[in-house]
Amino acid sequence: MSTAEFSCPKCGENDKIILMGETFGHFEKKCRSCESIIELKFTKKKLTDINIKKETKKETIIKVPADYKIYDKEKIVEKKYGNRFWVNIISALILSASLMGLITGGGLYYAPDKFPDSDDIKIYIVVNNVTKPVDDAKIIIDNKEINQTYSGNGTYVIFLKPGKYTIKIDSDRHKTSVMEVYVPVQDPELSLIDYSSGLEGINRFTFELEEGSGTISEKENTYLKMLNWCPPLILLFSLIGIWGSWITYTLQSYKNAQIGALFSIMAMGFLIIGPLLGIIALFLLPKIKKKFTGHFKN
Repeated sequence: MSTAEFSCPKCGENDKIILMGETFGHFEKKCRSCESIIELKFTKKKLTDINIKKETKKETIIKVPADYKIYDKEKIVEKKYGNRFWVNIISALILSASLMGLITGGGLYYAPDKFPDSDDIKIYIVVNNVTKPVDDAKIIIDNKEINQTYSGNGTYVIFLKPGKYTIKIDSDRHKTSVMEVYVPVQDPELSLIDYSSGLEGINRFTFELEEGSGTISEKENTYLKMLNWCPPLILLFSLIGIWGSWITYTLQSYKNAQIGALFSIMAMGFLIIGPLLGIIALFLLPKIKKKFTGHFKN
């Protein structure tokens, strides 16, 4: 039995090893300081070589279960996006409604008071009191009496160019009724279902007269209200709608797509057409709900 002293090649810690009758061979000893494994080589009881043992990583063999389904990225993408027909249609509807809102908002913001080069618009003025139509009304536009044609049932026909006007209605034994209106640029013969009456707030304006003397103010028509305070809101709603269209097209969030469709309706693009497109998009959105992120798992 013999003892051999040595120093750790890594940290220099002194140590010793006891040989139990061996005269040569390779031995291992763990350093008490750095815990490295030291390889010692002896020849004829003499320490001839000392090294730090190199660590070898064990390779782990990973076995895939036989019944494990193979990940197919193309199928996942197809399952998530599938047929994009309705996605594209709904995105286009929201985008169209929003762009119409942008055009309407910008048009209202920069709308002039008068359009002298436009064609005259056929305007229907409906005058009633509490009990019956008024058939002896006098129509004054911007403090000027204009030509009018009475077509019965309290309805008068006049012609105006698009623009902003103050309309006054005078009639015996009734208060003077005043309404601020804005006649939008439109087809000269604009009408919907009833071709003899026009569209309220666009080319038809209704006055409710009160008996007595003095002056009463009627509510402003929709376009004038929009002209006075809606352009910034319309532009904002339109931008949100455009964002919602992109969210829908990229299938990022179903809830945000609904918000975008709702704001595209509120943008009031072209007054009627834009909201109609937005409503259609809102009703069609559930058809593609499962295609959105977080909803594509069946």
